[in-house]
Amino acid sequence: MNKTLYAVLVAGVVAIPSSVFAQAAIVTVPSEVETYVVKEKTPSVKVEREVIIGSELPATVELHTVPKYDTYSYAVVNNRRVIVEAKTRKVVKIID
Repeated sequence: MNKTLYAVLVAGVVAIPSSVFAQAAIVTVPSEVETYVVKEKTPSVKVEREVIIGSELPATVELHTVPKYDTYSYAVVNNRRVIVEAKTRKVVKIID
């Protein structure tokens, strides 16, 4: 019985997509970056799929630089300000 339960638990963990773990990663964005992104007047672009932390923004979304912080870029997507890792385009913070 214990071996069966153990096998089921292991199979469940293996079956979990890696994106679930990627979304759980917490990135602390400097407050200066957030302040800059909130103050900028940037038009919103429409994206059909849901934008969540850990997901990559499509190449069609223009990223904007953050002065003095080349690690981060931002965009306004579906009327939400989104901060991304500049090199990977992965969303690290969503500002509502």
